[in-house]
Amino acid sequence: MDEILRYFQQDDGFTRLMNGMWDLYARHMRCFGAVRLIKPRPEEEKAISQFFKRDYYDQALIRISLADFERQLQKTFDDAPGLGVFLEGYFARPLVSHVEETKDRMRIRDSFAVHVKNEILPEYEGTEAEHWLKEMIAHIRRTYKQWAESFIAEPDMVTEQVKTVCKALNSLPEDEYLLLSDFSEKVCGQPQALDFYAPLGSLFMRALARRFGTFIPLHLEESIQLYWQAGLLSNGVLNQVTVSGIVADKACAHYDSLGEAHVLTLENISRFTKVAVYKKKVFVVESASVFALLCEQLRGLRCTLVCASPGLNAALDRLLSLCCESGAELYYSGNMDFKGLTLGESLYLRFGKQFVPWRYGKEDYELALTQSDTLMPDEKRNVAFHNEAFASILSHIRKKGKTAGHLPLVKLLAEDIAAYIGG
Repeated sequence: MDEILRYFQQDDGFTRLMNGMWDLYARHMRCFGAVRLIKPRPEEEKAISQFFKRDYYDQALIRISLADFERQLQKTFDDAPGLGVFLEGYFARPLVSHVEETKDRMRIRDSFAVHVKNEILPEYEGTEAEHWLKEMIAHIRRTYKQWAESFIAEPDMVTEQVKTVCKALNSLPEDEYLLLSDFSEKVCGQPQALDFYAPLGSLFMRALARRFGTFIPLHLEESIQLYWQAGLLSNGVLNQVTVSGIVADKACAHYDSLGEAHVLTLENISRFTKVAVYKKKVFVVESASVFALLCEQLRGLRCTLVCASPGLNAALDRLLSLCCESGAELYYSGNMDFKGLTLGESLYLRFGKQFVPWRYGKEDYELALTQSDTLMPDEKRNVAFHNEAFASILSHIRKKGKTAGHLPLVKLLAEDIAAYIGG
């Protein structure tokens, strides 16, 4: 038994699998169900592949049933115990205590709900924060269990965190965009307090998700989208944008005269009071590869290109805002997956009538399927896009079960630009 435990305990690639099996086995007290590892890490792919002697590499999801694991365990090791005994040895605690442990945790969480209801909620009645606090009380055992369990050990700290998020919710900007760091400094006294990776940022994400009726972000890129909806420009990504054919100062004019792309930082753009673009049209592409190919294919044609590959950062927002102020239209083309559509949807909501979806017809999707991927969990989420073109593409994605990159459309994109510009 010691040899078996050492095999699994010394390899971090098994940690998430073991935690999942413990929860399932303790819930049913038998080999029932399967553990799903979404977007497995390299060390998990290696450990599971070596144990099962199967190829689990480069998969978006690994599914391991408890019964299959027990069979492989007993096939691999002589005198291997049943899964229940093995899990008790691995975690060094009895499975039979799980039910009582769950009851204790539920009592702890309920005490936090009572505190929020009686001590915090009355202070924020009639404000945006009131709706969030009521949602917190209703979902205290799942969405907010981390804070409910921390409340017992550090009630003052958790109470202060909840009140700070309430203050932030009630202070969100209206009809303007603020740097997240400036907003956080104003509300919390610390510029990084509301960042995605900060402890307070995680709680703030849940409050914003309720406020805008969307899912809780799991990754940095998703958080940037949610900050954007709240009028906050995240500093959490590289604040620069790559452009071609934009004139705002002498340096831009020099690059434009050479027909070369260049990088503008947020600091550069903050000094601009206006920009000039060709034929009042700005062509925004999501992929850096597509941007580079377009620059090459359109060399000699005066047009304005913007690469949005860093995502929704402050530099991109400020630059496109200046372009729109000059009267330009924004033509956007991105990958036909959740990330690309979400970026386009955000630009549509931000710039409205000056935004034009570009190459998002059914025929474009079919052509782009030459570079396709299987459907990821993101595309299965219950989301609804306001822009009809993006909503239609998402429908095609779900029917086909495949997303598509827009790299196969480069030639058509180049032809479109030449036609729009008149070159």
